[in-house]
Amino acid sequence: MDTSDAIKVRYQDYEILVDPDLAKEAKLEGKEHEIQRLLFVQEVFKDADKGERASAEDLENDFDTRQVMQAADEIFQKGEMQLTTDQKKEMREDKRKQIINMIARRAMDPKTGNPHPPQRVENALEEAGFHVDAMVDVEEQFDEAIEKIRPIIPVSLEEKTVGIKIPNDKAGKAYDLLKRKADMKEEQWGNEYFMAKIRLPAGALTELMEELQEMTGGQVQMSEEA
Repeated sequence: MDTSDAIKVRYQDYEILVDPDLAKEAKLEGKEHEIQRLLFVQEVFKDADKGERASAEDLENDFDTRQVMQAADEIFQKGEMQLTTDQKKEMREDKRKQIINMIARRAMDPKTGNPHPPQRVENALEEAGFHVDAMVDVEEQFDEAIEKIRPIIPVSLEEKTVGIKIPNDKAGKAYDLLKRKADMKEEQWGNEYFMAKIRLPAGALTELMEELQEMTGGQVQMSEEA
């Protein structure tokens, strides 16, 4: 089997080979995963380059299991992803585009009240010399990017407070999203609906509502608060 496209994940003296795209989504973007689908080769190695597999005794000694999948999952969770130079370059470029689009969606020009076009944001980031980290989530890099471009283009992250109402049977995943993307000011679980008051950047509201509507089949109601 050709493993040249695989990514190594190393933990202590062990290595696994994983699918690049699925592993990056799970490891760096927090998406749910099944270890069986992530593994490029369903083995745990002492040295993947040499094809040296870990024995069942090795796994039992260090992971308290003889099951490859259980050991592999722990290695993936705790280990460090060993990216090639090309893979890092590709990820850095992808995250650069995500950050540009995120700023264009969430921020606005306070002089006009309109969002900055992506090309203007990209030019400002380049002028500011902003370095995108391939291994850090884009949400964590957003604030730094904003601060870098403020001296170059005017940027406002004006916040809005809105009320959200979601049927209880659709509110589970939506609740997790709201906690990640907004400041939850109030929350209440009723007999039929979950209701909350949230505060977030005005430019991010449209993005959040689109995600919520998709997640709940269009059953989210929103009202602007004074």
